[in-house]
Amino acid sequence: MYRIGEIAKLMNISKRTIDYYTQMGLLNPIRTDSNYRLYGRETIQILELVEHYKNLKMPLEEIKSSIEMIHSENSIDNQKVEQHFEQIALIMEHLKEELKAMQPILQKLNKQQKEQLVSKLSSQGLTLAQTLYLIFK
Repeated sequence: MYRIGEIAKLMNISKRTIDYYTQMGLLNPIRTDSNYRLYGRETIQILELVEHYKNLKMPLEEIKSSIEMIHSENSIDNQKVEQHFEQIALIMEHLKEELKAMQPILQKLNKQQKEQLVSKLSSQGLTLAQTLYLIFK
């Protein structure tokens, strides 16, 4: 279990951000008898998901909804799943436009520059980029 300062330092975010996520209901700390908030390991996973979704430019309310679906033990509302897929489709469309915009730049790179660029992508990132390219070609 981590206190708010420990989890903030570990995740490199502010205590204020953790407070905000807690108020939103994204995080559910345990209160001690001394009224300290303790956060478990699942908090790290949730914060990593939040960062991931934020990097995809997803609004916090949609992030919250997605995390609730992931952690739900009950059946999932079909409308929420459809909304999540619509958000993914928007993100993919945005990526498609970014790839199109990058195409003239990439064509100007020499072989070594292209290899350096590819080496910076994770294998999953490269696979995703290739898949997106095939889907939107």
